[in-house]
Amino acid sequence: MEQENGTKKKFSLGIWVIIALIVVGLIIGMATSFVTVVAVKHTSDVNFCGSCHSMKPMAAAYRNSVHGGYGDSGIMATCADCHLPHESTMGYMIQKIKTGMWDVWVETTHDTSKIDWHERREERRNWVYDSGCLHCHENLLRGTRPNKKAFTAHKAYFAKKLIVVGEHGKERAKCVDCHRNVGHYELEKHLPPPPEEVEFSDETNEH
Repeated sequence: MEQENGTKKKFSLGIWVIIALIVVGLIIGMATSFVTVVAVKHTSDVNFCGSCHSMKPMAAAYRNSVHGGYGDSGIMATCADCHLPHESTMGYMIQKIKTGMWDVWVETTHDTSKIDWHERREERRNWVYDSGCLHCHENLLRGTRPNKKAFTAHKAYFAKKLIVVGEHGKERAKCVDCHRNVGHYELEKHLPPPPEEVEFSDETNEH
């Protein structure tokens, strides 16, 4: 009888240990998820992205754009809404980590004043994702009544018939091929002059 009672106590203790581990695991999991969500949110907006010196012109132009909330029809989109892919959560997080690591590397190891941002603007199709555009402009896909005109204007794009000539020859058009200045209103006015112009000006002033 005593042995049976001892076995029951051990069994009961084992159950409570398992329950405790499950509860602790759930708490840790919830806390980790919460911290991750908060971290992702706070590293996705213009305040964080614009904290780097080289990104200040982009942040200023963004704040003057409709996507930066400017004007009566302005709608606030974060940097990550446009500059990260939205096909899947995993793809989003992987690209976010890769982009973040690359940005930190460039900011800490390169002289960003020597970057020709005017030239880099022509590479915008590499840094703006259509899935980000359609994540918000999903009505274009459905062609709902208030957006009939917009849907009609984009029919060739959705039919995959809108083609542009890019660096690799003919390519399927992306949103930024037509919407060249989206997200950064009059960005060229905020950007510093190209490095070669600065160097030429300095050499001129020396004589």
